[in-house]
Amino acid sequence: MVLLSLFILSCSRQNEEGIQSFDLKKIAARYPDSTCVADSKIFGTQVLKIAPSDGHEGIVIWEKGDKQNWAEGKYFVFEIYGDNDFSGVINIEFYKEVKDSTTEQIVLQSGEISGSEKESPWLSSLMGILPRVKTKVVFPLSFLDAQNLFVPRSPRQLKGTVSGNRLDPNDITKVLLRFGPYYAPYFLPEYEIASITINDSVPPPYPSVELPVMDTFGQRKDKEWDGKVKDEKELIAQNIGLEKITETVRMPDDWGGYGGWKDKQFQATGFFRTHHDGTRWWLVDPDGYAFLSAGVDCVGYNSSGPVTGIEDLFDRLPGEQDSTLFAEAQRRFSNGKIVDFYVANLIRTYGKDWKDKWFAITEGLMRTFRFNTVGNWSNIDFARKSKIPYVLPLNGFPETEVWLYRDFPDVFAEEYRENSRKFAEQLTDYKDDPYLVGYFLRNEPNWAFGYHNLAYEMFATHQASKTKEEFILWAKDKYQQDIGKLNEAWKLNLKSFEDLRLLTLKDYPSPAADKDFYDFSEIMVKRYVDIPCDEVKKVDKNHLNLGMRYAWLSSDLLYKAGERFDVFSINGYGINPPPTEEIARKSGKPVMIGEFHHGAVDRALPATGIIGVLNQDDRAAAYRNYIEQGFARPELVGMHYFQWVDQPFYGRFDGENYNIGIVDTNNRPYPELTHAMTVTNEQIYQVATERVKPYKANVTVIPPIHY
Repeated sequence: MVLLSLFILSCSRQNEEGIQSFDLKKIAARYPDSTCVADSKIFGTQVLKIAPSDGHEGIVIWEKGDKQNWAEGKYFVFEIYGDNDFSGVINIEFYKEVKDSTTEQIVLQSGEISGSEKESPWLSSLMGILPRVKTKVVFPLSFLDAQNLFVPRSPRQLKGTVSGNRLDPNDITKVLLRFGPYYAPYFLPEYEIASITINDSVPPPYPSVELPVMDTFGQRKDKEWDGKVKDEKELIAQNIGLEKITETVRMPDDWGGYGGWKDKQFQATGFFRTHHDGTRWWLVDPDGYAFLSAGVDCVGYNSSGPVTGIEDLFDRLPGEQDSTLFAEAQRRFSNGKIVDFYVANLIRTYGKDWKDKWFAITEGLMRTFRFNTVGNWSNIDFARKSKIPYVLPLNGFPETEVWLYRDFPDVFAEEYRENSRKFAEQLTDYKDDPYLVGYFLRNEPNWAFGYHNLAYEMFATHQASKTKEEFILWAKDKYQQDIGKLNEAWKLNLKSFEDLRLLTLKDYPSPAADKDFYDFSEIMVKRYVDIPCDEVKKVDKNHLNLGMRYAWLSSDLLYKAGERFDVFSINGYGINPPPTEEIARKSGKPVMIGEFHHGAVDRALPATGIIGVLNQDDRAAAYRNYIEQGFARPELVGMHYFQWVDQPFYGRFDGENYNIGIVDTNNRPYPELTHAMTVTNEQIYQVATERVKPYKANVTVIPPIHY
């Protein structure tokens, strides 16, 4: 049973105009072990109390036949409080009916079977909440169309992500809430739910809290840990100490000026390139030395997040007493104010010279920890001034006025080619820089999150596009201008090929249609990649095309989209690197891991990120394991840790608040992790050539706390 205890609201919330309320008694009645309790001290009313256990079955809050109508509201809202030391993770799961397993099963290109007996949500949204803070979680029901992956934040709510397939609200058969994390004896969460509703408008915020939850330095107040700053004097002393440590640091003697390995040399071209020596893949630095890229993403002075609507959670925001001094620690944006306590704490230490000091200290720390690459999304001024090799994320991947599915553009439209030309022009300023390893075309395209047959998705609506017109021409050619042949294969009754323009589909008409859509999706993806790749090569012939940093390989369409890359990049999270051998075999390219990390909740922050471990010692062991097990593989030429500085407790722009930094928001390095980084990064070349056996750790992996 998922619920150790389920306690129930004994009085129903009165129906208000534009609000459909759920009966918490009815929800609790589905679970025989439920009991009632009196008023909650947190909400001042009676609540549903939930304590997840190892089964994670969750609670069904709505079933087909219940009175609430998902098609008649705009927002799904529930009020929740987690009495835990760590962030709460709640998954909203929406189910729909699929074909019964006794009927014809349609095998999709993803390998999944429509009508499988194993029940899984059709669409779900993973949501995060702060510990010990009352929160109204708001899910816009417009997001059931699966076109957007990231849910906008409401006050106190953290990140929300959507996964799954397009869902008509009228097709919903069940809605379930699943709670986490659970991992005895370390994570035994408890939650209170005060109300569940479908609303016509965004609910009003809560009144201000009586006691703030964050201090002057942006640290949580309800917890103590090693390294927590007590006062400004301590903050200054710690950062001055870093200056002294990093003033005279040098790279290893057997590394060249670009961080390549002097013991192995190939032909020098003045720029980075790839090379296979018969045993393994290498990058080759401009001097001709073998190079493996050990990097860090987001090297910059940025750990900011929005504070509008949650000002009451802070003791004091930077600039409230001296707005001039702290001007660079805050900024306005369209919907409010953003504050950066990392910058504020640097200003407290160094005053107006904080930026120059940050540059010098950070360059020294990079060299101290033996990183030879400034990774993606880093401060470009730092990357170019530091004389450490760097990678470049290109901005503004070409778009079109019409989107075919999520962020996939109308690739047959002429504007796609024109926008690709403009996109490529940004390389002009970098094309002669020998420190640039290469560029990423983009990061984690949304259309590639999960298996999605792109051509099929075009037919979810009547929307016209140049690509749909090309599909019709392609179908005419395939079926020899004979609509009867298409009807027979697709099990439809169209009068002409022109009827395809108005065809909309909720399901695949037949296995043959599925295959036709997939075959044309390959054509779409090839054009999606070929056109911008042609244009960037015209501008910059010197640097490596590092691909698109896919989140994962959700289908073979992504290999089709990798044929033009010099290096196939993927973002891979785990204790061990992902199956890069298969990627190299299928793509014929060396592989770079654009990001990975490991986090814990034993110190400042309440969430682990995508891969969670128990403590800082395990973070250190996990880093050594990942890097050394990775560079022992012959196809891996780069691995970049995400990221330089911790995220803010109250959440960055989208609500992530993970302990994934090399330094915390007081600019204090995590000593366990950085010692491990120094040892491992210094011996990557010895590991790659089997002179040193790679480190192997048995690290306890916990349920990740991420959203």
